[in-house]
Amino acid sequence: MKTAILIPARFQSSRFKGKPLAKILNKSMIEWVYKGVCEAQYADFTAVLTDDMRIFNEVKNFGGNVFMVKGNFQSGTDRIAHFVKDKDYDYIVNMQGDEPLMDSKTIDRLINFALMQKCEMATLSSECKEDEIDDPNIVKIVTDTDNNALYFSRSKIPFNRGKCNKFIKHIGIYIYSKETLMKLYTLKPSILEKCEKLEQLRALENGIKIKVCTTNRVLIGVDTKDDLVKVENYLKNP
Repeated sequence: MKTAILIPARFQSSRFKGKPLAKILNKSMIEWVYKGVCEAQYADFTAVLTDDMRIFNEVKNFGGNVFMVKGNFQSGTDRIAHFVKDKDYDYIVNMQGDEPLMDSKTIDRLINFALMQKCEMATLSSECKEDEIDDPNIVKIVTDTDNNALYFSRSKIPFNRGKCNKFIKHIGIYIYSKETLMKLYTLKPSILEKCEKLEQLRALENGIKIKVCTTNRVLIGVDTKDDLVKVENYLKNP
């Protein structure tokens, strides 16, 4: 089985322009992400995919592997699919470029989880902290009894009318079989995907199962400049 870890990174972002180049303790966020995952033992290939020369040059400067992949892509998944369509990989990891605390051991755990269960698609989750539950930048998940995702939302789900005291957040990483990835690439953005601005909903709306692997590792996704401060504070006092 050949596995690639690909990190889609674009400069233009509606919520945080230039996010991959934002500094965290004097290193760019894209460098933190790349160096956090490049030692994964289950990966045969790791690279950043971008359409911006500023990001391309940054990755080259810190010694990373990077490719220019230009096009009008609806999501990072689509950019990755375009890159791998003529390449020989069995599984592809989409490592989102705003998870600077991700590490190779967690990546390996997710890859092994997907391979052992022969998943179409899998992702990571962890328990929400109190201040994350109502934050629309923190995506929440509900799952069935077999750890298949039922829904992802920026809203607080499930609605707490009874005894719900635990909420689960999504971590920005996916692994797909190549067959599943190419199927997603042929599908148009779905209604719920466009509504929530969550690309994984395209898979659910089209009957693709997403297995959810849990982790206890502290992972802080960066959606705003305030999140950069949270990451820096954690790195200074883990």
